[in-house]
Amino acid sequence: MSIKNFLKNIFSISDYGETHHKVVFFGIKIKFPRLEYLKKKNENPYYYYKKNKLDIRTLPPATGQIREIQLANLVLLDEMDYVCKCAGLKYWLDGGTLLGAVRHKGFIPWDDDIDTAMLRCDYEKIIDAFKQYSRNPDIYADYFRSSINPCMYYIKIQHKKCPHLFVDIFPWDNYGKRISTIEQLEISKKLKALRIKLQKTADSSMTNEEIKALIDKTMKENILIYEVKDNNKDCDYVWGLDFNHTWQNWFTHYEVLHPLGEIVFEGKTYPCMNNPDAFLKRLYGDYMAYPKKITFGHSSYVKFSEYEQEAIKELLETNG
Repeated sequence: MSIKNFLKNIFSISDYGETHHKVVFFGIKIKFPRLEYLKKKNENPYYYYKKNKLDIRTLPPATGQIREIQLANLVLLDEMDYVCKCAGLKYWLDGGTLLGAVRHKGFIPWDDDIDTAMLRCDYEKIIDAFKQYSRNPDIYADYFRSSINPCMYYIKIQHKKCPHLFVDIFPWDNYGKRISTIEQLEISKKLKALRIKLQKTADSSMTNEEIKALIDKTMKENILIYEVKDNNKDCDYVWGLDFNHTWQNWFTHYEVLHPLGEIVFEGKTYPCMNNPDAFLKRLYGDYMAYPKKITFGHSSYVKFSEYEQEAIKELLETNG
C-alpha cells in the first residue's frame, strides 16, 4: 500500500450532499456544514418569527430560489396527478407536504421537495404509467439510488434537464393484520434495525438490480409475511424498507388512510388521506408548533447551471 493510500485510510475529507463536508478520521465519520451554508442558515428569517412567537400558520411563503424550486416541483406533482388519473392509480400527499397542506395550505416555507405515497400495488405501476401517459417528455418516473446510501432505492418523479427537481414516492405495504400501538413501536424498532443491516450489507459496487433484490428479499422475510385479503379493513399499513424513514412508528391504521379525500395545496386540490390530523400527530406531535431546527430544503443552496435554470424557467411558465 502506498503512503498516499495509507494516509487516506487514516484521514479523508469529501463532500456530503450539497451543504456539508464529511471527515473520516480513523474510521470515525463527522459531518460539518460548508461555510456558505452555515452563513445562510444563520440568516434564516424564520428563527426570528419563532423567537417572537408568530403564529406559524401566518408565515409568509418562501422567496427567491427556494420558491422557484417549490413551484417547479409543483409542475412535476401536477404531471404525476394527471398520469395517475389516466392510469387509475391512487396516491396521496405524505410527510412534510401533507403537513404544509394542513398548516400552510401549501409548502412549508423552508421546504422545497414534495412527498407523496402509494400502496405497493400502484407504486410498481407508476413507471410504466408515465411512459404511457406523461404529457411532458422531460418528466418521468424511475428508481432513484442515493450516492450516499446505496441501499436507498425508491421511485421519484424526476426531470431530465434538472436532477435537483423531484417528487418522492414512498411505498406503503399492507401488513396483513391490525396490531396495537405498542406492537407497532416494537416492530418499527426491528424494521429500523433491518434498515441499518441493509445499509451495511449494500455497497456502491452492487448493481441496481442487486440492490432491489436485496430489499425485496428482506421485505418478504419480515413485512410481507401475512396473507393480504382484498378489501381487508382489519389491517395496518407500513412503510416499505426501500427508504430509511426516521420516524419512531412506521405503521398507519387502515381508517387513517381510507377513504382518500382531497386537500388544497398551493391553490390546487390533491389526494389526501382520510385523517391527516391523526397521521401528522403520530409523526410530529404538536405539528402546529415550530420545529427545533428550521433548515432550508434539499436544493436551496444548489448553484444551477444555465441549462438547469432554463429548465426551471420553462416549468415556471407552465405553472404560471
